Amino acid sequence: MKNSILGLSMVVALALSGCATTPSKPLTFDQLGQFSNTPLNAQSYRISFQARPNMSFGTAEEITLVKAAQTTVQNGFRYFKVLNDPSNRNQPPRQAVVYSSPMYYPYGYYRRYPGFWPDPFYDMPRVVTIDPVQVSYTIECYKDQKKAPDDAFDAYLILKYLGQKYGLGPNGQVLPPPVPKTAK
Repeated sequence: MKNSILGLSMVVALALSGCATTPSKPLTFDQLGQFSNTPLNAQSYRISFQARPNMSFGTAEEITLVKAAQTTVQNGFRYFKVLNDPSNRNQPPRQAVVYSSPMYYPYGYYRRYPGFWPDPFYDMPRVVTIDPVQVSYTIECYKDQKKAPDDAFDAYLILKYLGQKYGLGPNGQVLPPPVPKTAK
């Protein structure tokens, strides 16, 4: 009897925890943050990206580069060069160290309890980002490699290799997120 109650309670606990950990729906490329695409002239564009709060600065830079490649291809160009832009000096956003909230009961109360097990993650510092990550590029686009500078990016190669990571096709079109497989 005792084993069946213990087994039943474990099944209920596993079932409830399984519901709490279901993954969320994957995001499309346009849902990763706020994009801004401003044409400056016939072949220059200003690409800006404000990331979601939980995104690192390096990932935001990579997504902005993919957006620059998408803009280049959708406007009929193949190569682009990121111009030296003073607004983007690779300065990561401000961060702060945050500690957990204190325990409700006095710390000594838990020490006297015979089943006390200290929480290894209690009062461990965490680093949080204060400012949202913003990255901006000014790009100049070129149709052929002869006119493009030596350090220009090939937009088709970026979309081919990095675009699929973020849900973009080889021509810059946004692909629908993959349908998760259900377990049988």
